[in-house]
Order: sequence, then structure tokens, then C-alpha cells
Amino acid sequence: MKTTTLSWKFPQKEFLILKIEVLFIAVLAILIFIVSFVQYDRRWLPPVLFTILFLAIYVLISSLAQKWRAVEEQYHLTGNHLEVVRKKRTATKKEKALLKDIAHHKLDKFFLGGYLLTKKGRKHLLFFNTKQEVEKFESFLKKHLKR
Repeated sequence: MKTTTLSWKFPQKEFLILKIEVLFIAVLAILIFIVSFVQYDRRWLPPVLFTILFLAIYVLISSLAQKWRAVEEQYHLTGNHLEVVRKKRTATKKEKALLKDIAHHKLDKFFLGGYLLTKKGRKHLLFFNTKQEVEKFESFLKKHLKR
């Protein structure tokens, strides 16, 4: 049976940190640990404490920023078009892209994102919560795009 619509919301309620953010924060935490390890004559306790303090401050600020900005994106894909509703704290923006106008698309299953590029040169960013959502979207596009 052919699916006629596909919808998802980003971020889900349990959303904390994006995978790309985790990668960047891990690199920064390692850098903080190494620099403080060298500064404190190769003692372990101060570098560990500084690294934990950095991670705690980052998680606190990140969660406060998410609550304050209140960003939400709703995606609705049909056999004819993709409709995206982007809600921020004070504004709502709607975008619509016809599937027949899509010139190129790129999806990343690890970082859970991607984009659609239309023939008019407009870029529509996509964000997913799980790898399964990316795979469903990709298979839906393959079924409905006419190349």
C-alpha cells in the first residue's frame, strides 16, 4: 500500500542536544581538559572539575535557550508538495515546495538533517528526530519524485 502523506514535528519533547552539538562540545571538553591538565602540572582533579563545570554550564544554558526560544517545526509531506511550518516564540513562517519543482535533495542519516533545493534556487532545510524518520522521508521521496 502506498503512503499518501508523511508528517513529523521537530523537536520532540525529549530533545536535548543535536548530534553535531554533542560532537563539538566533546571536542571542546577534551580541549579544556588537556589545557587545564597542562596548566596544573599534570594533576587530575582540577582538569576533571573544570571539564564537568563546563559541561554543566553548557547543558544549563542550552536547555534555558531552548525553553526561551520555543522553536518548533512541523513538516507535512504529500504526493504533491512539502509544507513546513516554522514556529518561533513570536513568529510563524510557512513554506511550501512542490515535489515537481525539487531539483536536488540531500539527507544526512547520522546528523539527522538535510535540505531540498528547488529549480528556482530556494533551499528548504529539514530536521529529523530519528534515523527512521529520515529513511521514511527518503523512501517517500523516491516513490513520489518523477525524474
